[in-house]
Amino acid sequence: DNGERVDYFYNGKNINFKKLDIYQINHIHRYLFANRLIKKGYTIGDFACGTGYGSNILSENAEKVIGIDINKTVIDKIAKRYKKNKKITFLSKNLLDLDYKETFDLIVSFETIEHLEESKIIILFKNFYNSLKKGGFIIFSTPYMQEKTKEAIEMGFHLTFNINEQKINEWLIKSNFICQNILYQNYETHSISENLSKKDFIITIAKKEE
Repeated sequence: DNGERVDYFYNGKNINFKKLDIYQINHIHRYLFANRLIKKGYTIGDFACGTGYGSNILSENAEKVIGIDINKTVIDKIAKRYKKNKKITFLSKNLLDLDYKETFDLIVSFETIEHLEESKIIILFKNFYNSLKKGGFIIFSTPYMQEKTKEAIEMGFHLTFNINEQKINEWLIKSNFICQNILYQNYETHSISENLSKKDFIITIAKKEE
């Protein structure tokens, strides 16, 4: 299914970052950041949810979370792992085939678009747009200016490279989104900020018009 997944079990307690690798730490910080944007009563889409720990984090502030991943084996596993959390529904779907209509207040999709060919990214964003309620938001991340090296191509996970602010803005405009904020994250501090000297990831917040 051409995907990478960070595995981590989130039990709702304090996270011991000292026991985690840099990939886990970065992913978790992105979800903790998104969690702060959630208001009471929100319905959240965690699209390309991977192993579900992020959906569990988002459920702390949300009314309802729908976590979607293309890998049914993973979905079946995490549905059992987090079955006690009645706020979350895990589904196996292809994000390019989404058919939700004005369902979500916020859609979170971390490390997703680089796994698609560039021509499919617009389809993805339009699906996100249709899935959002008016005035709803998306927040997504992707590697910043990742070079299209022979090694990266041979790994086979990523299909679109050299993603920067200009490309993201173009995709958002074509999908009718309004870009609200562009931030960055790196592997050293893991923090998310508008100003970083070393940019490993770009994180974008965009809005659907009301």
